[in-house]
Parts: sequence; C-alpha cells; structure tokens
Amino acid sequence: MTSRAADSISRRASSRVPGAHAMVLGAVLALSTTLGGCGMSVLKHRGDHPAPRSLPGDLSPAERVSEARDQSALAPSDPYWPCRLGELYLAADSLARAEAAFKTALGRDSSYAPALSQLSKLYFGTGRHQEAVQMLEAARSNPERFPDGMPPALLTGLALHYDALDRADLASGVMAAIPRSGRSAAGSSVVYLLLRGSDPDSASDLARSDLNQNPKSAARQNNYGITRLRAGDPSSARRAFLEAIELDPSLPGPYYNLAILEKYYALDDSAATRWFTLYRSRSSDDPDGLGEVFGKSEAKVAEKRNEP
Repeated sequence: MTSRAADSISRRASSRVPGAHAMVLGAVLALSTTLGGCGMSVLKHRGDHPAPRSLPGDLSPAERVSEARDQSALAPSDPYWPCRLGELYLAADSLARAEAAFKTALGRDSSYAPALSQLSKLYFGTGRHQEAVQMLEAARSNPERFPDGMPPALLTGLALHYDALDRADLASGVMAAIPRSGRSAAGSSVVYLLLRGSDPDSASDLARSDLNQNPKSAARQNNYGITRLRAGDPSSARRAFLEAIELDPSLPGPYYNLAILEKYYALDDSAATRWFTLYRSRSSDDPDGLGEVFGKSEAKVAEKRNEP
C-alpha cells in the first residue's frame, strides 16, 4: 500500500473511529498527580502564615502524627499543620480522621488551596463527587479567596469531578477557565480531560510535553498514543500503546486502543480481536462498544462457515 493510500485510509478512519478513550481508567491516577501534598509547589503555602518547619526524617508514622498534632496546637490559626496531619492520616488509610483534619485546616483558612486539593482527592477516591463539586464551586464563586484566580490544579480537580458525574459539558466549561499557561502544571489530568472533551485534538502538544517529563509512565504513553491515533498517525500510536503495555502489562487502556487501531486504521480484524480479547481479560468496561462490533464479526464468520 502506498503512503498516500495509507494516509487516506487513516483520515477516513479517524472520521468514524470510536472515541478511543479507554484512558477512563486513568482518572484517579491523573488526579493523584494533579492534587499533591500540603507542601506541593503548585499550591504553595500561603505567605501570610509562618513557614512551617519540616518534620525530622527519622520519625515513625505515629511520631509524625503526634508531632503534627502538637504543631497544630501551637499555631492555632495556621492551616498547614492540620492539613499535614490529614495527609498523614490519608497515608495510613484513616479516611475519617483525614477528612476531619482537612476540614480543620479549611476552618482556619477557607481558601487554603492544599487542603481543598487534598479533600478533593479524598472525595474522588471515595466517589463523593457531588460533595467535592459543592466545595470547589463555593471556593470558586468567591473571587476574594483567590485574587490571582483559582489555581489550575483545583480547577482541574473540579473538572474531573464533573467528568465523573457524566457532566462533560460542565467539565469543559471549567477547563475553558484554565489559562493555557497553567495547563502544563496539571499534567496528565488536563490531557485526560481534553481527550474526553469536545476538542480532543487540542491535547496533542500537552500530551507530548507530559510524556517527555516522564516517558516511563504507562498512562502517559497511552495518552500520547491516543492523540497520535486521532491525528491519523497509527504507527506512532502503536509504538506508544506497545510501550505502555511493556511498562505496565496490567493497564487495560492500551489493549483497548490497540483493538481500535487494528480494527479501524490497520483494517486487521484478526489482530483487533486478539487485542480486544487481551483487554477483556483485564477489564469489563467497553466505552466504545467494541464487544458488539466484534460479536457481529464473529457471527458473520460463523454464518459463512455454515453455508453449504
């Protein structure tokens, strides 16, 4: 097949290919990379509070909790220490205590972004998306809380919660409020949301940049592969999906996307069925209805075999 013919097939396929959005499985993963700890660089400690001293590195988890409690009592107006305490509880899987600590931090400063971020992350992990939306929208609705605008990481978290509630329209609206200069700070989460939104092609450059920062991330390889597939470059997409599988064979998304690639771009039903079967052994989700497509193909093959 000539390169011109192959390009023509790719372009025709891209106009009818399913969404290729098996990256759904990466939502929580993406959220965890966006919404980091109480001392993260994206959501800095507010300058109107004294800079917290770090805990000694040789303390046990229980000693760290005790020290954070003591520091919180010594600085009753500073939100950092209850936020840090919540983070320690979160690491220990003590979700109720973590939630209470984050809320204590927000009681001291309702615009303390790290506590909003961590509580949003906790709500995401426990499926409490509506509560997270109410909390983040309340913060967003008061511009005095964020004179320089709500941090992109918090907006991205809000969009992820809307996406989880199947409100892609509201998620897209929140994404539109994130300046392009702030999108790179949110990394994989923004790539995921752009791929899920109404303008998935806009994720291409960001996905490439995100991958360059961590080429050993299977989820980022998968994201990048999706953008290349949508761009009509199945060869690059295949390399990215195969690399993702090599990095993490348990990640279902790349298998699903390879099934789409082989079915609609390479026009190889046998390879597509093989990749979809491998996907099915890892996940029961079927966002683009490939099971029905392959089921019909198998029925036609069986029918032909039974013909006299």
